[in-house]
Amino acid sequence: EYFISKLKKGERFILAGRILEVAMVKEMTVFVRNSSGKAITPSWLGGRLPLSSNLSHFLRKKLAAAASAPSSEKELHFLAPLIKKQAELSAVPSEAEFLVEHIKTREGHHLFFYPLEGRLIHEVMAALVAYRISKLYPISFSMAMNDYGFELYSDKQIQLSQMQLEQVLSRSNLMEDVISSINSAEMASRKFRDIAVISGLVVQNYPGTQQNNKSLQASSGIIFRVLMEHDPTNLLLKQAFTEVFNQQLEEHRLINAFERINQSKIRYTFVEEYTPLSFPIKVDSLRQSLSSEALIERIQRMEKTNAQKKKRRK
Repeated sequence: EYFISKLKKGERFILAGRILEVAMVKEMTVFVRNSSGKAITPSWLGGRLPLSSNLSHFLRKKLAAAASAPSSEKELHFLAPLIKKQAELSAVPSEAEFLVEHIKTREGHHLFFYPLEGRLIHEVMAALVAYRISKLYPISFSMAMNDYGFELYSDKQIQLSQMQLEQVLSRSNLMEDVISSINSAEMASRKFRDIAVISGLVVQNYPGTQQNNKSLQASSGIIFRVLMEHDPTNLLLKQAFTEVFNQQLEEHRLINAFERINQSKIRYTFVEEYTPLSFPIKVDSLRQSLSSEALIERIQRMEKTNAQKKKRRK
C-alpha cells in the first residue's frame, strides 16, 4: 500500500520478475498490465526494519574477512571489486577497528561513521554525535543514515582532531547526552497516548463515535504536561519514558555499541571522493531532499564530478 500509493497511472514497476504498468487503483486493488522498458523496484517500510545485534555482528565480521582474503562465498566474491575500491580510497575496518571518513566536496564537509548497527540506532547516534561536536564549537549539521552507517554534513569546515573524535565517541555521560540531543519529552508524550488509553485516562470510544489519533494526542498531551509539572514521579510517566528508552532508543543496544567503539581502534581517514561505503548513505540523503531532478540524474552528476577530480589529480 505504501509503495503503490506513490505510483501514478502509467508508471512501471517490477514484481516477481515481470514488468507491470499501473492501469488504475480502486480501493485496495491495483489493476496492472504487462509492459516493458525501465521500471522501478518495489520498496516499502519493511525495508527499514532494524538489524538485529547478531546480524550486525556478522556483517562486521564478514566485511573484515573479505578485506583480508578472497572469499569463496558468491555474495562476497561479487562485492570484491567494491571492497577493493574501498580499501584503495579509504580503509576497510577490521573487527577491532571503527572507521570514520572525512570527505570534502563542493557542497561542504561530510563525516561518515560506520557502526553497522541498523538504521534506528544510527538515528540516535547521529543526533548524539552532532550534539557533542556542536558543544566543541558552533556548527550546524544535516544528517542521513542507512543500516550500515550515518552522515553528518555541514557547509562549514568540520574541525575535528583524532583526540576530539575519540571524545565525541566516548561512552561517558552517554544517556545524559542522548536526552539532551533528542526531544525525549516529545517522544514520551507520544508514547503516553497509548498508556493513557490503556489506563483509562482518556476514552477512545464514545457511544456512536470514535476519537481519532489527533484528538487522542491532544487529550493525552494535556494530561502528560500536567503530570510532568505537578507529579513528575507518576508511575505512568515513568512507564512512558521507559518505553522510549527501551523500544525507540534501544538503550541497552546503544550502550553496547558505544562500549564496542571505545574498545576499538578509531581509524579517521580524509578522503577526496565518495567511497563505496559512503555513497549509499549520500544517495539516501538525496532521496530526502526536494528537487525537480530525477535521482539518477543527480547521482550521474556526482559521478561526473568525481571523474573530473581524478583527472585534475593526474
